[in-house]
Amino acid sequence: WTYSCINCIRTLPYVKGWHDAYKDRGLAIIGVHTPEFDFEKDRANVEAAVRKFGIAYPVALDNDYAMWNAYRNHYWPAHYFIDAQGNIRYQHFGEGGYDHSEAVINALLEEAGAARDGRDVSKKIDTDIDFGKIGTPETYLGFARIEYLGSPESVRKDAAQRYSAVRDPAKNIFYFDGAWEIRDEYATPKEAGAAVIYRISASKAHLVMDGGGAAARVRVTLDGKPLSDGNRGADASISAGESIVTARDGRMYDLVDLHGSYGTHLLRLEFLDPGVKCYAFTFG
Repeated sequence: WTYSCINCIRTLPYVKGWHDAYKDRGLAIIGVHTPEFDFEKDRANVEAAVRKFGIAYPVALDNDYAMWNAYRNHYWPAHYFIDAQGNIRYQHFGEGGYDHSEAVINALLEEAGAARDGRDVSKKIDTDIDFGKIGTPETYLGFARIEYLGSPESVRKDAAQRYSAVRDPAKNIFYFDGAWEIRDEYATPKEAGAAVIYRISASKAHLVMDGGGAAARVRVTLDGKPLSDGNRGADASISAGESIVTARDGRMYDLVDLHGSYGTHLLRLEFLDPGVKCYAFTFG
């Protein structure tokens, strides 16, 4: 797992639930934190995330991808189920399949001599995510994995240049507007007022950002209007008729939350302070 990955974050209630329910029967969970982005290599950042998410099981730092490569892994999250003799008996990649994963846990514990337990932890965890209705894919802003950029200008790698948006943005195509520098992992605004415009289809919108410890303010509008208490994400604040997200540390920031109401909307982010690193959009 890695702490800014939305898919990993959404699995944590299940993994934590299994830890709480089955640790006394012999289940040992070890979280292997393999960073996707450079700022996730920082131990203090990982420790802060572990505290934020309330993780009580051990977490190993895999900054050099030793475990990732040993398991020939390709995914965040990836769950490996290992029996009492050290054999991998089952593996699951990505989200979902929680009932079956829990059944595997119970079967392996029973095989190792633990009494049978039918708690069905996974069925008791509520989620308001309807994956079939998320219409916009995960979107990377760095040139190494950039796919959905609609600005007519060619990407100039590792150098600042001006980009432009169109009057009627296409769905699932994002546009830089103003001066931006695009690096391999991230894009960064080079002037106050630079923006990202994205017509999305989702109920929730998130952006992985790193303000480098400074308070980098981002003005967020949805369909041309400021966010309200009814549709703001957890990291958006409402003040003087504006909706602002302030990025400081490197993590995923919650921009918009429509509470299970899915539809197509025009998202605009205006960066009031240049320099913040923007890595990837994710949606729920």
